[in-house]
Amino acid sequence: MIDSRFYDLAGPFSLGDLLGGLQIEAMPAEAMLNEMISAPGDLAGAVAGQIGFLSSSKHKSDAESSKATACFVTEKLAGHVSDRGILPIISSSPRAHFARIVSKLVTKKVFGGEASYKKSSTARVHSSAVIGADALIEDGVVIGPYCLIGPGVKIGKDTVLEGHNMVECAEIGTDCLIKTGAQIGGEGFGMDGDETGIVNLPHIGRVIVGNRVRVGAHSCIDRGFLGDTRIADDVKIDNLVQIAHNCSIGQGTMIAAHTGISGSCNIGKNVRMGGAVGLADHINVGDGAQLAAAAGVMHDVPAGEIWSGVPAQPIRDHMRMISATRKLIGKKK
Repeated sequence: MIDSRFYDLAGPFSLGDLLGGLQIEAMPAEAMLNEMISAPGDLAGAVAGQIGFLSSSKHKSDAESSKATACFVTEKLAGHVSDRGILPIISSSPRAHFARIVSKLVTKKVFGGEASYKKSSTARVHSSAVIGADALIEDGVVIGPYCLIGPGVKIGKDTVLEGHNMVECAEIGTDCLIKTGAQIGGEGFGMDGDETGIVNLPHIGRVIVGNRVRVGAHSCIDRGFLGDTRIADDVKIDNLVQIAHNCSIGQGTMIAAHTGISGSCNIGKNVRMGGAVGLADHINVGDGAQLAAAAGVMHDVPAGEIWSGVPAQPIRDHMRMISATRKLIGKKK
């Protein structure tokens, strides 16, 4: 669902108007071009009047629960969509074409004019801070110099933003500490290509930050592409950490500096990540797992296990491999 605090819907548009200018491999029947589309949606949860996309067989189960009116889809998967009563729009670049119509349907609210926001009498906002319309600043909040708080943002009770922070398309919980230069809710890094060239994927989701969360200096938490990026209660994030779109970080997890977490990763509760850990996208890390410094994680990590190395593996296997390598080098000498 598009959060109206952060985004405006420009539609509805007819399907024909939305598809204008796109090189679609097989256009729907002319009568279908009059179907009205009000919003883009994640295919799995889309409802009537929404349009989604399906570009990989790995995600074809998303169509099974979908009530979308239409869907950009490859020719190979078109039947899977149409069998569920969804109008297939056959495309060689479903995600890129979807991104182009998102830009027509949704616009992000921006700073402008005399902003009207709600601020508790006990909150302290530095005179150089800029706060967007309809933002909510609760009791005891401290907002330091040169912070930018976007339209509709909520900052929970007793949270401190030290200064030079940017928060947009986000809700921040209570008693959080946001260190200098952090950015929360910025657009994620997502791109695709079609017949016209490279297109940036518009991110129309949110960041939801729980209570007692610490975000280190110059760390970035990107908002979701279609859904949310979620940081649970009591998560502690060091300086210079990147958390990409649609990630979920479980309660009590601690993340050391220079860690980079790619999009759509699910990190469990009480996970510990050493410095400079890197995760590929769509990785699941189980509760209580530990990732040693500089681990390069390319596969799911089971709960409670300790992994290290590049590519990361259970630490005992990694240590055995190092030991065997040393012995082999020793024999050559």
